[in-house]
Amino acid sequence: MNAKIFTVVGALVFSAVFVGSTVFAEDLMNYPVGPASEVTSLMGKTVNDESGNYLGKISDFVIDEANNRVSLVVLNGVPGFGSDRVSFPYQCLQRNGDKTFSIRFASGVVTGSARGQDPYLQTLRQYPADSPLYNIPEPVAPNWVAEVYRTYGYLPYWVQKGEKAPSAADLTETAQLVGTKVEVTGGKVSARIDDMTIDSSSRLDLLVLSNVPGRGSHEVAVPFEALKRTSDGSLALKVGGERLAMAPVFNKSYANTLGYDERVDRFFGLSPHWTVKQQEESNPYRWGGEAQEF
Repeated sequence: MNAKIFTVVGALVFSAVFVGSTVFAEDLMNYPVGPASEVTSLMGKTVNDESGNYLGKISDFVIDEANNRVSLVVLNGVPGFGSDRVSFPYQCLQRNGDKTFSIRFASGVVTGSARGQDPYLQTLRQYPADSPLYNIPEPVAPNWVAEVYRTYGYLPYWVQKGEKAPSAADLTETAQLVGTKVEVTGGKVSARIDDMTIDSSSRLDLLVLSNVPGRGSHEVAVPFEALKRTSDGSLALKVGGERLAMAPVFNKSYANTLGYDERVDRFFGLSPHWTVKQQEESNPYRWGGEAQEF
Protein backbone atom coordinates (compact mmCIF):
# COMPACT_ATOMS: atom_id res chain seq x y z
CA MET A 1 0.00 0.00 0.00
CA ASN A 2 2.76 2.42 0.93
CA ALA A 3 4.62 1.51 -2.24
CA LYS A 4 1.52 2.36 -4.31
CA ILE A 5 1.11 5.71 -2.55
CA PHE A 6 4.77 6.47 -3.12
CA THR A 7 4.40 5.60 -6.81
CA VAL A 8 1.39 7.89 -7.24
CA VAL A 9 3.05 10.77 -5.38
CA GLY A 10 6.22 10.29 -7.40
CA ALA A 11 4.28 10.42 -10.64
CA LEU A 12 2.53 13.59 -9.55
CA VAL A 13 5.83 15.22 -8.59
CA PHE A 14 7.38 14.17 -11.92
CA SER A 15 4.38 15.59 -13.80
CA ALA A 16 4.60 18.87 -11.91
CA VAL A 17 8.31 19.16 -12.62
CA PHE A 18 7.76 18.30 -16.29
CA VAL A 19 4.96 20.84 -16.68
CA GLY A 20 6.92 23.46 -14.79
CA SER A 21 9.96 22.80 -16.96
CA THR A 22 7.84 23.13 -20.08
CA VAL A 23 6.45 26.48 -18.95
CA PHE A 24 9.93 27.60 -17.97
CA ALA A 25 11.25 26.58 -21.39
CA GLU A 26 8.45 28.46 -23.14
CA ASP A 27 9.14 31.57 -21.06
CA LEU A 28 12.84 31.45 -21.93
CA MET A 29 12.39 30.51 -25.58
CA ASN A 30 13.35 34.04 -26.61
CA TYR A 31 15.76 34.66 -23.75
CA PRO A 32 18.86 36.45 -25.08
CA VAL A 33 22.07 34.52 -24.56
CA GLY A 34 24.38 37.48 -24.04
CA PRO A 35 24.56 41.19 -23.24
CA ALA A 36 23.21 43.88 -25.52
CA SER A 37 25.24 46.23 -27.72
CA GLU A 38 24.61 49.88 -28.51
CA VAL A 39 23.84 50.49 -32.17
CA THR A 40 26.34 53.34 -32.46
CA SER A 41 29.13 51.13 -31.08
CA LEU A 42 28.65 48.76 -34.03
CA MET A 43 28.86 51.39 -36.75
CA GLY A 44 32.08 51.20 -38.72
CA LYS A 45 32.96 47.71 -37.53
CA THR A 46 34.64 45.47 -40.10
CA VAL A 47 32.79 42.45 -41.47
CA ASN A 48 34.80 39.56 -42.92
CA ASP A 49 33.97 36.19 -44.38
CA GLU A 50 34.63 33.04 -42.37
CA SER A 51 38.19 32.94 -43.68
CA GLY A 52 38.92 36.46 -42.51
CA ASN A 53 38.70 38.16 -45.92
CA TYR A 54 37.33 41.72 -45.86
CA LEU A 55 33.74 42.19 -47.06
CA GLY A 56 32.82 45.68 -45.86
CA LYS A 57 31.94 47.81 -42.83
CA ILE A 58 28.66 48.14 -40.92
CA SER A 59 27.10 51.47 -41.88
CA ASP A 60 23.55 51.05 -40.58
CA PHE A 61 20.74 48.68 -39.65
CA VAL A 62 17.18 48.39 -40.93
CA ILE A 63 14.86 47.97 -37.96
CA ASP A 64 11.27 46.82 -37.62
CA GLU A 65 9.38 49.00 -35.15
CA ALA A 66 6.34 46.69 -35.21
CA ASN A 67 8.33 43.81 -33.70
CA ASN A 68 11.07 45.83 -31.93
CA ARG A 69 13.64 43.92 -33.94
CA VAL A 70 16.71 44.49 -36.09
CA SER A 71 15.85 43.28 -39.57
CA LEU A 72 18.91 43.83 -41.77
CA VAL A 73 22.58 44.75 -41.52
CA VAL A 74 23.73 47.37 -44.02
CA LEU A 75 27.31 47.30 -45.33
CA ASN A 76 29.26 49.93 -47.20
CA GLY A 77 32.75 49.79 -48.62
CA VAL A 78 32.04 46.39 -50.20
CA PRO A 79 34.76 45.71 -52.83
CA GLY A 80 33.42 46.36 -56.31
CA PHE A 81 30.31 48.26 -55.19
CA GLY A 82 31.55 51.83 -55.05
CA SER A 83 29.08 53.86 -52.99
CA ASP A 84 26.31 51.26 -53.17
CA ARG A 85 25.23 49.64 -49.91
CA VAL A 86 24.47 45.95 -49.45
CA SER A 87 22.02 44.43 -46.94
CA PHE A 88 21.78 40.95 -45.46
CA PRO A 89 19.75 39.34 -42.63
CA TYR A 90 20.88 40.28 -39.13
CA GLN A 91 20.98 36.63 -38.10
CA CYS A 92 23.88 36.09 -40.56
CA LEU A 93 26.08 38.44 -38.51
CA GLN A 94 28.54 36.65 -36.21
CA ARG A 95 30.67 38.49 -33.65
CA ASN A 96 34.37 37.60 -33.75
CA GLY A 97 35.56 40.07 -31.15
CA ASP A 98 35.23 43.69 -30.11
CA LYS A 99 36.16 45.10 -33.50
CA THR A 100 35.29 42.54 -36.17
CA PHE A 101 32.37 40.44 -37.33
CA SER A 102 31.86 37.76 -39.92
CA ILE A 103 29.00 36.64 -42.16
CA ARG A 104 27.56 33.15 -42.02
CA PHE A 105 24.96 32.52 -44.69
CA ALA A 106 22.51 29.61 -44.63
CA SER A 107 23.77 26.22 -45.73
CA GLY A 108 24.03 25.91 -49.50
CA VAL A 109 23.93 29.65 -50.24
CA VAL A 110 27.69 30.01 -50.63
CA THR A 111 28.85 27.86 -53.52
CA GLY A 112 31.98 27.63 -55.63
CA SER A 113 33.43 30.88 -56.92
CA ALA A 114 35.01 32.01 -60.12
CA ARG A 115 38.74 31.62 -60.15
CA GLY A 116 40.44 34.07 -57.81
CA GLN A 117 37.18 35.42 -56.33
CA ASP A 118 36.04 35.17 -52.71
CA PRO A 119 32.86 32.99 -52.65
CA TYR A 120 31.28 35.17 -49.92
CA LEU A 121 31.95 38.35 -51.86
CA GLN A 122 30.58 36.69 -54.97
CA THR A 123 27.45 35.73 -53.00
CA LEU A 124 26.96 39.36 -51.98
CA ARG A 125 27.48 40.39 -55.61
CA GLN A 126 25.34 37.72 -57.25
CA TYR A 127 22.98 40.23 -58.91
CA PRO A 128 23.65 42.91 -61.54
CA ALA A 129 24.75 46.33 -60.31
CA ASP A 130 21.32 47.81 -61.00
CA SER A 131 19.52 45.16 -58.91
CA PRO A 132 16.94 46.45 -56.42
CA LEU A 133 18.71 44.33 -53.79
CA TYR A 134 21.49 46.90 -53.59
CA ASN A 135 21.06 50.15 -51.67
CA ILE A 136 17.97 50.71 -49.49
CA PRO A 137 14.61 51.55 -51.09
CA GLU A 138 12.59 54.44 -49.76
CA PRO A 139 10.26 53.52 -48.24
CA VAL A 140 11.64 50.16 -47.16
CA ALA A 141 9.14 47.64 -48.56
CA PRO A 142 8.40 44.46 -46.58
CA ASN A 143 8.52 42.32 -49.73
CA TRP A 144 11.99 43.73 -50.43
CA VAL A 145 13.13 42.67 -46.93
CA ALA A 146 11.55 39.23 -47.45
CA GLU A 147 13.41 38.89 -50.74
CA VAL A 148 16.73 39.73 -49.08
CA TYR A 149 16.05 36.96 -46.55
CA ARG A 150 15.11 34.50 -49.28
CA THR A 151 18.24 35.36 -51.26
CA TYR A 152 20.47 34.35 -48.37
CA GLY A 153 18.55 31.20 -47.50
CA TYR A 154 16.15 32.27 -44.74
CA LEU A 155 12.46 32.78 -44.18
CA PRO A 156 11.61 36.30 -43.01
CA TYR A 157 12.08 36.51 -39.23
CA TRP A 158 8.41 37.34 -38.65
CA VAL A 159 7.53 33.96 -40.15
CA GLN A 160 10.31 32.14 -38.28
CA LYS A 161 9.30 33.62 -34.95
CA GLY A 162 5.55 33.95 -35.39
CA GLU A 163 5.54 37.74 -35.20
CA LYS A 164 3.50 40.42 -36.89
CA ALA A 165 4.33 40.98 -40.56
CA PRO A 166 5.57 44.58 -40.79
CA SER A 167 4.25 47.29 -43.07
CA ALA A 168 6.44 49.79 -44.90
CA ALA A 169 5.72 52.33 -42.14
CA ASP A 170 7.32 49.98 -39.59
CA LEU A 171 10.69 49.68 -41.35
CA THR A 172 13.37 52.33 -41.03
CA GLU A 173 17.11 52.81 -40.77
CA THR A 174 18.64 53.45 -37.37
CA ALA A 175 20.39 56.53 -38.75
CA GLN A 176 16.96 58.09 -39.16
CA LEU A 177 16.23 57.63 -35.43
CA VAL A 178 19.51 58.50 -33.71
CA GLY A 179 19.57 62.22 -32.97
CA THR A 180 15.82 62.58 -33.45
CA LYS A 181 13.61 64.41 -30.96
CA VAL A 182 10.88 62.34 -29.36
CA GLU A 183 7.92 63.62 -27.36
CA VAL A 184 6.32 61.95 -24.38
CA THR A 185 2.64 61.46 -23.68
CA GLY A 186 0.89 64.82 -23.80
CA GLY A 187 3.51 66.47 -25.99
CA LYS A 188 4.78 68.89 -23.34
CA VAL A 189 8.11 67.17 -22.73
CA SER A 190 10.66 66.00 -25.29
CA ALA A 191 14.00 64.22 -25.30
CA ARG A 192 16.53 63.11 -27.90
CA ILE A 193 17.31 59.57 -29.03
CA ASP A 194 21.06 59.08 -28.62
CA ASP A 195 21.24 55.34 -29.10
CA MET A 196 19.43 52.02 -28.82
CA THR A 197 20.57 48.59 -27.70
CA ILE A 198 20.34 45.26 -29.55
CA ASP A 199 20.40 41.97 -27.65
CA SER A 200 21.85 38.71 -28.94
CA SER A 201 18.49 37.57 -30.32
CA SER A 202 18.22 40.71 -32.54
CA ARG A 203 15.64 42.37 -30.27
CA LEU A 204 15.80 46.12 -29.74
CA ASP A 205 15.83 46.38 -25.97
CA LEU A 206 16.35 49.96 -24.89
CA LEU A 207 16.24 53.52 -26.12
CA VAL A 208 18.98 55.75 -24.73
CA LEU A 209 17.69 59.30 -24.30
CA SER A 210 19.37 62.63 -23.55
CA ASN A 211 17.99 66.14 -22.95
CA VAL A 212 15.45 64.69 -20.52
CA PRO A 213 14.00 67.51 -18.41
CA GLY A 214 15.13 67.22 -14.81
CA ARG A 215 18.04 64.84 -15.54
CA GLY A 216 20.75 67.32 -16.47
CA SER A 217 23.50 65.71 -18.57
CA HIS A 218 22.53 62.14 -17.65
CA GLU A 219 21.28 59.75 -20.31
CA VAL A 220 18.31 57.60 -19.31
CA ALA A 221 16.95 54.31 -20.59
CA VAL A 222 13.41 53.37 -21.55
CA PRO A 223 12.12 50.15 -23.20
CA PHE A 224 12.28 50.37 -26.98
CA GLU A 225 8.67 49.21 -27.19
CA ALA A 226 7.62 52.50 -25.58
CA LEU A 227 8.49 54.20 -28.90
CA LYS A 228 5.49 54.75 -31.17
CA ARG A 229 4.72 56.55 -34.40
CA THR A 230 1.95 59.12 -34.29
CA SER A 231 -0.60 59.59 -37.05
CA ASP A 232 1.58 62.28 -38.65
CA GLY A 233 4.66 60.03 -38.64
CA SER A 234 6.48 61.74 -35.78
CA LEU A 235 7.94 59.84 -32.82
CA ALA A 236 6.43 59.69 -29.36
CA LEU A 237 6.97 57.75 -26.15
CA LYS A 238 4.10 56.10 -24.34
CA VAL A 239 5.57 57.41 -21.09
CA GLY A 240 4.50 60.31 -18.91
CA GLY A 241 6.93 63.18 -18.33
CA GLU A 242 7.14 62.59 -14.57
CA ARG A 243 7.91 58.91 -15.07
CA LEU A 244 10.54 59.68 -17.69
CA ALA A 245 12.24 62.09 -15.29
CA MET A 246 12.74 59.17 -12.88
CA ALA A 247 13.90 56.62 -15.50
CA PRO A 248 17.04 54.57 -14.74
CA VAL A 249 20.32 56.21 -15.72
CA PHE A 250 22.02 54.64 -18.73
CA ASN A 251 25.63 53.75 -17.97
CA LYS A 252 27.64 51.57 -20.36
CA SER A 253 29.51 49.89 -17.53
CA TYR A 254 26.40 48.05 -16.35
CA ALA A 255 23.57 48.84 -18.74
CA ASN A 256 24.39 46.08 -21.22
CA THR A 257 23.35 43.27 -18.91
CA LEU A 258 20.17 41.23 -18.90
CA GLY A 259 19.41 42.14 -15.30
CA TYR A 260 19.55 45.84 -16.10
CA ASP A 261 17.26 45.46 -19.12
CA GLU A 262 14.75 43.61 -16.97
CA ARG A 263 14.91 46.33 -14.30
CA VAL A 264 14.16 49.02 -16.90
CA ASP A 265 11.21 47.01 -18.27
CA ARG A 266 9.73 46.49 -14.82
CA PHE A 267 10.26 50.14 -13.86
CA PHE A 268 7.90 51.03 -16.72
CA GLY A 269 5.44 48.27 -15.81
CA LEU A 270 6.41 45.86 -18.60
CA SER A 271 7.35 42.19 -18.57
CA PRO A 272 10.69 41.28 -20.19
CA HIS A 273 10.05 40.22 -23.77
CA TRP A 274 11.40 36.70 -23.23
CA THR A 275 8.51 36.00 -20.84
CA VAL A 276 5.82 37.18 -23.27
CA LYS A 277 4.26 34.70 -25.69
CA GLN A 278 4.73 35.81 -29.28
CA GLN A 279 1.87 36.54 -31.63
CA GLU A 280 0.42 34.18 -34.16
CA GLU A 281 1.42 34.95 -37.68
CA SER A 282 0.96 35.30 -41.00
CA ASN A 283 1.84 35.06 -44.58
CA PRO A 284 5.28 36.52 -45.37
CA TYR A 285 3.72 38.31 -48.33
CA ARG A 286 0.53 39.39 -46.61
CA TRP A 287 1.00 43.03 -47.68
CA GLY A 288 0.14 41.96 -51.22
CA GLY A 289 2.12 40.47 -54.08
CA GLU A 290 4.52 37.58 -54.33
CA ALA A 291 8.27 37.30 -53.96
CA GLN A 292 9.95 39.59 -56.42
CA GLU A 293 12.06 38.18 -59.22
CA PHE A 294 15.31 40.11 -59.51
